Amino acid sequence: MVEIFGGIFALLLVLFLLMNLLSQAALVERLEAASEEGLYRVGWGASGEGYVVLAFPSELRIVETGQAISAGRICQPDSPFVPYVRRVYQADRQQIVFAILEDGVGTMAEARNCIMRVLPERLLSIGWIIANDELLKSVSLGDIPAFIRQAVAPGTHETLR
Repeated sequence: MVEIFGGIFALLLVLFLLMNLLSQAALVERLEAASEEGLYRVGWGASGEGYVVLAFPSELRIVETGQAISAGRICQPDSPFVPYVRRVYQADRQQIVFAILEDGVGTMAEARNCIMRVLPERLLSIGWIIANDELLKSVSLGDIPAFIRQAVAPGTHETLR
């Protein structure tokens, strides 16, 4: 009787190890696919795909690269936003989607004007959403970054979890 249970236990252990190896291979494959360009793309209706940029009152933050550009310097020649715009709009049906946080409308307008100056000959599509406290509550991302939490609701860190 003990031999039967020992044999079944050994068989289950081998099965567990086999499932673990298959799971690990699938995880590696997903991680490799996630490192490709387009990880930060979102579907944006009939207009195609959008790359998200956060518009704060004092800066613009490119989500894909993590770079922050101060308001007033968005369209300067050394700004990382200018080459980013050229890269995003080089393909058809791609656009920048601005997530406008509290009082970030002026920064978004500056960035929009910069896009039109960088690519004056193209018909452009620009998307935007207002990312206020209520929107972030409905997104249900268990871990919203602290810099977004503070920009949206400076005194209510716990309400956005």
